[in-house]
Amino acid sequence: MDAARRYDLTTDPIFYVTCGLFALLTTVLPAAMGQPNFLPIAQTLALTIFLAIPLRRGRVDRGIRALIVWLTLQLLIMIVGTALLPRVFERAIHDGFGYHRALIEWSVTGRGLPGWLLHSPLSRLGEIVGVLLGSLLSAGLVGLWFLLRALNQFGYAAGRMALETSPGLLLGLMPWRLVTFAGYVGFISLLAQPLLNNNWSPIFYLTHQRRLVLTSTTLIALGLLLELMLPGLWRILWAPP
Repeated sequence: MDAARRYDLTTDPIFYVTCGLFALLTTVLPAAMGQPNFLPIAQTLALTIFLAIPLRRGRVDRGIRALIVWLTLQLLIMIVGTALLPRVFERAIHDGFGYHRALIEWSVTGRGLPGWLLHSPLSRLGEIVGVLLGSLLSAGLVGLWFLLRALNQFGYAAGRMALETSPGLLLGLMPWRLVTFAGYVGFISLLAQPLLNNNWSPIFYLTHQRRLVLTSTTLIALGLLLELMLPGLWRILWAPP
């Protein structure tokens, strides 16, 4: 009985194996069917549950670990799947063909990086607000939808660029977006807690999770700063001559 009471699902490797399995299923099946709307919805519904389990137990570190497992697998699936079946995964991204062509144009001319902060500031602001406010008001559900949708597009871009040139994968793995995604992970884990645990005290989170707040804020600010400064240099380093 004592062992049963002490058992914590989030310490069991099976929890993370199952998380990875659902990442595989909810990414591969909708992508294979070419469903750009169902893809992030299926991913979001499943991942919200895997995040809520450790957060309800007060184990924020294990919630972040589950997010890292899921997001890493999702990114790898999108990259590899796009590289192997580009036409199939293209249909799983809204305007995948147009996005691919815009990436090619940017790699060749240096102009028109799709979704760049300076070209689409309102879109990026909406993404950030969706992650932060959406996570707070929906126990992480809406914030995860914004993150997973962005990560699907990011993985698709990296996979398509890998088909163009040998260093294309590195060109597509834009580090400023990875840094921003890391900041989103921290904030989603933080802002999902008030609704899940019925604790809306800002003082509590600023006191007990100050490092998470500061780290997540720093990562998002750094990601935005790198996005303003780095794309030109990144293209010079990895774009075909």
